[in-house]
Amino acid sequence: MMKNQRCIKAAALMVCTAMLSSLCGCHEYLYEPKDEKPKISFSWWGSDELNSCTLTGLSKFTENTGVTVIPQYEEFSGFKSKMDTQVYSDNEPDVMQLNYDWLYQYTSDGEKFSDLSQLNEINLSTYPAGSLDCGTIDGELMAVPYGMNALSFLYNKTLYDSYGLKLPSKWDDLFEHAKVMRRDMVYPLAMTDKHFWLSSCAYLEQTTGKAVFGEDGQLALTNEDIQIMLKFTMELLDKKVCPPPLEYDRREFSMLRYAGVTSLASESGYFEDAANEMNMDLTTGPYPTTTYYRRYGWYVKPTGLYAIKKGSKHNHEAAELINFLINSSEMATSLGMSKGVPVSTAAEESLEARGMLQGIEFEAHRQLMNEPRMMTMNPYMESDELVEIYTDAVNSIYYDEASITQAASKVYDKMSDMKF
Repeated sequence: MMKNQRCIKAAALMVCTAMLSSLCGCHEYLYEPKDEKPKISFSWWGSDELNSCTLTGLSKFTENTGVTVIPQYEEFSGFKSKMDTQVYSDNEPDVMQLNYDWLYQYTSDGEKFSDLSQLNEINLSTYPAGSLDCGTIDGELMAVPYGMNALSFLYNKTLYDSYGLKLPSKWDDLFEHAKVMRRDMVYPLAMTDKHFWLSSCAYLEQTTGKAVFGEDGQLALTNEDIQIMLKFTMELLDKKVCPPPLEYDRREFSMLRYAGVTSLASESGYFEDAANEMNMDLTTGPYPTTTYYRRYGWYVKPTGLYAIKKGSKHNHEAAELINFLINSSEMATSLGMSKGVPVSTAAEESLEARGMLQGIEFEAHRQLMNEPRMMTMNPYMESDELVEIYTDAVNSIYYDEASITQAASKVYDKMSDMKF
C-alpha cells in the first residue's frame, strides 16, 4: 500500500508540473525538461497502479537522459482497436507495448518494426538463451519481451498431504488420485476451457511426437489427432480428474473442492491469496506428461513485448527508452512484480536485491524459465476461435449431443478452414 501511495504521489507531481499535450486518447500528458530535447511517444495498457508506477519510472528516464516521453496509456479494453488504427495509418507511437499475437498480425500484414538487434543502446546480453525467439521474425528482432508466461499447475499441498498423496508428475498420477479423492467430491485438478485445449495439445504431442502447429506456422491437426485429444479430455472428465469446463469456478478452490488448478504463472496470485486465507500451503507442481513421452508438449510465451516504430525519427532515443524499460533498476523497482517477473537478469537482480521477488508467481516463473524442455508457443495457439471450437466439441460429447467421432469431424472441418 505504501509503495502504491508513493507511486501515485510521484505520478501526481509529474502531472502537475508537466505541460499538457493536445494528443487525443485517454490519459495522455507531456512531460518536458526545461531545455529542448527530443520527444518520443510510448503507449501501453494497465491498471491504475501499474500506470502510476510506470509514470514514476518514466520520470527517472527523463531525469537521466533529458528525453521527453509522451505517454499514452489506458485500460486493456479498447486498446487493440486504437493500436490497429495507429499502426495501419502509420501513426503508431515511437515505442509501444504489444501482445504476442499482435506482433505477428501486424508483420504478416506487411508492417515492420525496427530491428532491435541493430540498436546498440539496448543491452540484450541480460536475456537468457532462447528468450528472444518470440520477438524474432525472419531473422530480425522485431520486439523484445519484458516477461515470460506459461500454464502452471498449482496444488494445495496441505490438502494433498491429508490424503497421503504426492504431487502428480504424470497424467496417470492424476487418474490414480481421482480414485482416492472422488469419495469426498474433490477434484485433483480443475481447468478453464482454454487450459483443457492446451492440455489436450500437450497430450497429443507427448503421445504422437507431432507438433500441433507445423513449421509453416499453420495448424497441423488431422481428424485422428483431434479424436485422440477429445478422448483424453473426456477421460479427464469421466474419471473425475477435472470438472467439466462449464462448471469451472475458481472460487471452488477456497471451498476445498479443487485440490489443484491450472493458471497462467502471472495470474497465480489469486490462488496464493486463497490458500493463505485458509492457512494452507500452495505450491507449483511438475508439468504433467505421459510416462514415455515423444515430445514435451508444454510451451512458454511472452507476457508482452516492446517494439519501436519502423522509421521513427528518434530511433536511438526510443532504443534508450526500451533499454531503460527492460534493464534499469529504476523501472524494475518502480514496477516491482505488477507487470510480472522480468526476463532481464539485470531487472530481476534489482528486484532480488531488494527482497521484491517472492510468492507463488515468482516460484512459477522460476519453474518455467528453468525448464529446458519448454518450447516457444506459436502466437495463435491460444486463439479464442480455436479454444471455442474445441470447447464446444467437448461440451457436445459430455452432454450426449454427439459422439467423439462426430465431434472430431466437426472440429476438423472448422479448424481446416482457419489460416494464420
